[in-house]
Amino acid sequence: MKTIAFAAIATSACLSNADIFSSRNEMDYSASTSEGIIWPHEITIDVSGMQFNDAPGSALNHVLSIFIGQGQVVGGIAWDVNLTTIGASWASEATLNFEGQIVLAVADDPNPVSNMNYSSNGFVFLADSGLPDIVVGPDGVLDIEFYESFVDNGGTGDAFFEPGSTITITNVPTPGALAIFGLGGLFTARRRR
Repeated sequence: MKTIAFAAIATSACLSNADIFSSRNEMDYSASTSEGIIWPHEITIDVSGMQFNDAPGSALNHVLSIFIGQGQVVGGIAWDVNLTTIGASWASEATLNFEGQIVLAVADDPNPVSNMNYSSNGFVFLADSGLPDIVVGPDGVLDIEFYESFVDNGGTGDAFFEPGSTITITNVPTPGALAIFGLGGLFTARRRR
């Protein structure tokens, strides 16, 4: 499995390719228009209380499912989380799996922690890291599984996010959309002359 580290101002994170897992709790962040289902440029998700219980794919893990629409693309991830580990579990073992395509460790901290803050200090864009964007499947649901990369407390939980923890996802406009924005800017500038 390929892992890439990002050095952020206050912390580091690891992203990699992953396997696909199932989902449970569902939230709907989509909006309908005459052109179909779209989602806002950014979605901030409250992940307070989400637990990291077991190895990837375990029925004990928390999975958050967010409906953003069929074929939608997530190109950037930001986080500002407060993490507490249980027992000998390390902060770096708390792992998020996005749609079975990208794995994110919000902390590069090989220590047990109590209510420790980890922040990306802005978006980490997947393409900038040589990773593909996350493409949502035909069901339109983005699944995020919270699991432990090394299980210290089998079946009882290794870590959890404290209150006030959030993850923000963003889409990236397609090249065609960027061209339209650019032409719109040229049109506006030309009109003012």
